[in-house]
Amino acid sequence: MLKKTTKNIITILLVLILISLIVIILLSILSLFKEDLNEFNLPESKSFQREKPPKVTLPDVVYNLTGTVKKFEKNSIIFEATIPKLNEKNEIIMETDLRKALITPLTKFTRLSFIKQEGTNRETPQEKSITFQDIKINDYIEVISNQNILQKQEFEVTQIRILPH
Repeated sequence: MLKKTTKNIITILLVLILISLIVIILLSILSLFKEDLNEFNLPESKSFQREKPPKVTLPDVVYNLTGTVKKFEKNSIIFEATIPKLNEKNEIIMETDLRKALITPLTKFTRLSFIKQEGTNRETPQEKSITFQDIKINDYIEVISNQNILQKQEFEVTQIRILPH
């Protein structure tokens, strides 16, 4: 009977040692995974949670607008400007508004085009000087000013660039 009890104790000890080894191995593996997660700079409690999108804001100052030429007046261009605004869902929407670009003696006029490079699929932007008379109704233009034109209906411009459609 003593032999049987000793055998049982040895069996219990072996099982406990085996269980301890399994626990140690599992803890080692778990710590390795924890280190891998830390390499990705993921916080443990927030891992794999979606973050809120950043709050959208619009600039307070705008120096250039784009739009379509609608009409000419003496020393000015009336154009339908595309103006970014936020809707009630905090999403950017584009609204149009008529604006008047006042031409000064220092206003530059250019046309932007893209020239295909030989032997490649790449295009290079090219800007060419033009005159006020080269601008036509329905041209898509960018007007550039040296003042904040976000809220102004009329403003002086330093450059008018015809953009490709």
